[in-house]
Amino acid sequence: MSKEDSPAGTSALRVNALERGLRLLMALRYDKGQKLSEVARATGLDKATASRLLRSLAQYSFVLKDGDERYRLGPAIAVLERTGNATQGIAAVVQPTLNRLAEDTGETASFFVPHGDLRLCVAVASGNQAVSHVLKVGDTLSTERGASGRVMRQFETGRPTGSPDLLQTSLGERDPELAAVASPVFDTRNRLLGALSLSGTCTRYSSPSHLKSLQAAVAAATQEIEALFTMPAL
Repeated sequence: MSKEDSPAGTSALRVNALERGLRLLMALRYDKGQKLSEVARATGLDKATASRLLRSLAQYSFVLKDGDERYRLGPAIAVLERTGNATQGIAAVVQPTLNRLAEDTGETASFFVPHGDLRLCVAVASGNQAVSHVLKVGDTLSTERGASGRVMRQFETGRPTGSPDLLQTSLGERDPELAAVASPVFDTRNRLLGALSLSGTCTRYSSPSHLKSLQAAVAAATQEIEALFTMPAL
């Protein structure tokens, strides 16, 4: 049996691979993204090794590769960061409110946080309508379209002064069949925590009475979540 085939040798190889993977993640800690050659140079790895490790990390969404062949940290990093502490993570705090919101309205309730130039879903409660918007924790969407995307763009610097209308509504912006109502959620320092959203079909949201009830539900739920973040336990 060779040294590498022994249990100790196998363990050493795994640790070595883990260390290299962590070096890659550290090299990608800036959201601008990097080419394979840049990642290899930053970590001191050859391109073949860096490529192999990046593929493994991408399998579990720790790394994303965009259309320009640039690598960046993936949604799994943000999910771990936001929800790693079960009592203090944003997802754990907002989930009960999302569950109640989805049950009361029948629409899909979700919470997005900023992730570079994307928005990341960290918590979701599915609607009970026959046709509903399907979202999963870890999904990333552009901030260029959609109600919660607009929230990310308009309130990225924090709560505005005065009393502007914070609610955002979209009908068919990102997808011709989808609509949403979203509101920014701020912490006690008026920094943007994320966007609370109710999404469903354009057909239902085109009803003025239904849309008005959804907007009122989102506004109330936003106040509820912001109050939770002022509690001493948080």
